[in-house]
Amino acid sequence: MKTFMIVLTILLAATTGFVFAEETPKEGAISITTSYNSPYTAMRMGKDLQLTFDAFGVAVADSELSPFHHSSVRILGSGLVLKGAYTEVGSIVWTLTDGSQVFGTYEGKGVGAGKLKGSCNLIGGTGKFAGITGGGDIERFNVPKPAMKGTVQGYTKYTGNWKLPSSQ
Repeated sequence: MKTFMIVLTILLAATTGFVFAEETPKEGAISITTSYNSPYTAMRMGKDLQLTFDAFGVAVADSELSPFHHSSVRILGSGLVLKGAYTEVGSIVWTLTDGSQVFGTYEGKGVGAGKLKGSCNLIGGTGKFAGITGGGDIERFNVPKPAMKGTVQGYTKYTGNWKLPSSQ
């Protein structure tokens, strides 16, 4: 029995050791859906409108192996309706499950009621994701009837690629 327990302990230590020694991938695909909630501030300018918002939410990746899976997200942005056309720019911080953060920027144009299409760029990070680069496309949908006046809820689909510096 003692020999069995020693062998079992060695096997458990060896397999657990491999799990803890798993390395962070150096690159990968971005395929994330982020849902969010945000109050916003609007400033009317005649027929035009300026919006600012500070949104927070959660991200779910198509693959559970993605470092973005189950991350939290904060989006700080500004939208402008000028002569009937909507444009938006902003910054994104994903906080990953290990505490590392990934920073991004985005820009987009309105393509219908509550819809935005554009691009995002990854501009850096912390921890295991320091120096991350990459980017891709975004497509966002706001729900037509928010849960509370002065707020917006919706989701954004991010697709693209990311890469860590080769020195990591």
